[in-house]
Amino acid sequence: MPAELFFTLGALHLVMLASPGPDFALMLRTCHNRTLALGAALGIALAILLHSLLSLTGISLLLASAPWLFNAIKLAGALYLGWLAWGALQAVRAGAGSAPHGGQRSPGSLAQGVRMGLATNLLNPKALVYFIGLLAAMVAPQVGLASRALLAAELCLLSLLWFGALALCLSTGRAQAVLARSQRTVNALTALLFGLVSAAILLELASGLTGLA
Repeated sequence: MPAELFFTLGALHLVMLASPGPDFALMLRTCHNRTLALGAALGIALAILLHSLLSLTGISLLLASAPWLFNAIKLAGALYLGWLAWGALQAVRAGAGSAPHGGQRSPGSLAQGVRMGLATNLLNPKALVYFIGLLAAMVAPQVGLASRALLAAELCLLSLLWFGALALCLSTGRAQAVLARSQRTVNALTALLFGLVSAAILLELASGLTGLA
């Protein structure tokens, strides 16, 4: 495998990771509890590993080519992200988060965080399309199985390092003090991020159904 492919793919993935989206919003929602946030980081990284493996083996392309199945995935993702947006919005209206910042940390386990991270990333159809596009464009058919596995591991490790660093930084006492002072803004931001992605998916589905009518 050419070294340029390894480093180019990693650089592009880092740019994607740094872009605000549902995964970043989830880190904001879980950072009140370091264990929960680290679990979410691990769950996101595992979901990205699965996305990568499915895309590199062509399975994701088969899923995307089955309209009814892909639409079902989109609908499930939109509803889940919408539910997360509603929870964040309720926190804004209540004036306090369901996961308080700066005060006593609410309970949350590593396993719970992993489940949240997996669900948020796997049920985001935009992530599925991203990996299909990125890996199909970058990885030539002649790239071997071992090299493909190495690329998937690279994307997973970069994701774990990025979101793990976010979990550690955002859960520090100083960061929690800052978040506590802007708690309503943080909840509004997470609600907006989740809600925009959910609405975009639902509009895309509605547009597709209208086109079939």
